[in-house]
Amino acid sequence: MPPLSESRFLDLHHGIRIHYRTAGHGPTAMVFLHGFAAALTTWEELVPRLPAEEFTLYLLDLKGFGFSSKPYRGSYAVEEQAAVVTAFIAALGLQRVVLVGHSLGGGIALLVAIDAVARGARERLAALVLIDSAAYPQPLPRMMRWLQLPLLSRLALAVIPVRRLVVMTLAKVYYSATAITPERIARYENCFGGRGMARVLIRTARAIEPARYGQMAMHYRKLGLPALIIWGANDRIVRCEAGRRLAGDIPGARLTVFEQCGHNPHEERPAETAAAIIDFLKGINGRPAREAGGEQSDPER
Repeated sequence: MPPLSESRFLDLHHGIRIHYRTAGHGPTAMVFLHGFAAALTTWEELVPRLPAEEFTLYLLDLKGFGFSSKPYRGSYAVEEQAAVVTAFIAALGLQRVVLVGHSLGGGIALLVAIDAVARGARERLAALVLIDSAAYPQPLPRMMRWLQLPLLSRLALAVIPVRRLVVMTLAKVYYSATAITPERIARYENCFGGRGMARVLIRTARAIEPARYGQMAMHYRKLGLPALIIWGANDRIVRCEAGRRLAGDIPGARLTVFEQCGHNPHEERPAETAAAIIDFLKGINGRPAREAGGEQSDPER
C-alpha cells in the first residue's frame, strides 16, 4: 500500500506553482489529472490499490485547484491546463508517462497527447487512461451553466452553505446515495469552499468551450497511443455513449464499463478501477492480459 509523500511544489512558467504528491517507486510513471471542482484528493481510494513496486504515481492539483496557484490573471482554459501538465512532465524529466485523467482532466490528458504528437514528442507518453472523460461537444452540466453567470454564481456561492452545495453535487455525480459519505463530503468541501475557489470555479467554467472538443476529436484517430477508457454506466454528467464513441475513435482502445456506477468510478468502484488499469498496463508492457480493443463489462456487485 504506497503511502503518499508530503506536499511538493513545482514552479513553472509565469509564476505558476503546482502542488503535487507522489506515491510508489516503480518503473512506470503515472500522472493523474483530476476533474472540475476537485483536487488530487479524488484519487485517495485508488492510490492504495496500485502496487508501489510497479508504479510511481504523480498526483497533481491542476492550476487553480487544491493547493496550486490561483492567479487573478491568465487563463484557466483547457489549453492552459494542458500546457501546465506538459511543462510539469518536462520539468521532472519524466519519460513514457501513463496519463490518467478524469472528466475535465481526461480532456486535458487528450489535449496533452494531441500536442505531443504534433510536436513529435509522443515518446514522452506511454498510454492514456481516460475515466468518464470530457471528449466531445455536449450541453454543459447545470452547475457549469450556472457558474458561467458571474454575478449570480458569486452571490449563490456566498449564500449557499458549502456543505449543502457539495451534497447536491455529489448526488448527481454518484450512482448510489450510500457513496455520499462524511469523508467524501469533507474532501469536496475543501474543493468548493477554499480561499479563492469561487473565482477559480467561475473562471474555469467560463473558459469551457464545448466546440473546442469538436476540434480535438478530429485528432483522436492519430494519437497512436494505447488507451483504456473507463466509464460508469449510469454517468449523468458525461453519458456512457460518449465513452463508447471515444473507444471507437481511438484505434485499439479498450472500453471498460462499470454497471451501477456514476461519474466517478475511481471513487465508487476503486478496486475494480485499479484492477482494470493494472490489467491494461500489463498488456501494453508485454505481459499476459485480456486482449485490447472492444468493451469489457463488470458483473454487478
